[in-house]
Amino acid sequence: MFGKYQMHPGSGVNPPYSPAYPVEWECALRTLEVMTRVDPAKTRALLADTPFDLVNDRVAFRFMASPGHTLSLHQGRMFDLMVTVAVRYEDLFTQTHIYMYCSDPMGIAAGRELFGYTKKDCTFRFDEAETGAIESAVIRRGVPLAEVSFTPDPQAPIVRLVDDGEQPGGEIHVRRLPHPERLETAYADVVYRRTPIAYSAPVAGRAVMNLHESVFDPLTELEPEVLSAQFMVSDVYGGGFAVEDRRLLKRLIP
Repeated sequence: MFGKYQMHPGSGVNPPYSPAYPVEWECALRTLEVMTRVDPAKTRALLADTPFDLVNDRVAFRFMASPGHTLSLHQGRMFDLMVTVAVRYEDLFTQTHIYMYCSDPMGIAAGRELFGYTKKDCTFRFDEAETGAIESAVIRRGVPLAEVSFTPDPQAPIVRLVDDGEQPGGEIHVRRLPHPERLETAYADVVYRRTPIAYSAPVAGRAVMNLHESVFDPLTELEPEVLSAQFMVSDVYGGGFAVEDRRLLKRLIP
């Protein structure tokens, strides 16, 4: 943790004398959402080792800048690219990130260990013009993965992850721990979280998104068809026991 930030008692993932990062954080959020259509057979294959049921054929590419993120005070902001699908699990209507990239090491480690996120490291660009235009890019270890160019257009359609007025809430993932002796999973469970967020009304626009081939990050294999693009802002975004709904829903292994 960097900066003048007092961790809550018992909140560190490592022992109290060596708290690598906390489980609480806060920031603002600026999200460029590119909504796409993907062959459901491809997304179901990515969910094959989860108990989640895919809702539809849409995949959201969310380019997310978090100014003032308290896990990344030394950088001024954090960035995530979430590649997200809507799912159902038992009584939950929620979403899971089939791919995810993050600019901050503590955000990556905390997300993977606490919630089973698919986070990988990346560098990024997220440039906003006074006109509302946005240019963003995601690069992983020198390899370009995704680029997007957004121009506001009030005549453009707005397509969300589902057509219903209520969008899926929260996030759900299978969290796994590899066995130290054998090529198998030693522990796995299902974790759900719902962070506070209050998005502004979406600003419609047109986007051109380019994905680049990568052996280890095969985003191009999704072959997404862009349906719409919209920009949203939330001044409320954060995590921790005091502000979010977080649950360990079920142990899968052992």
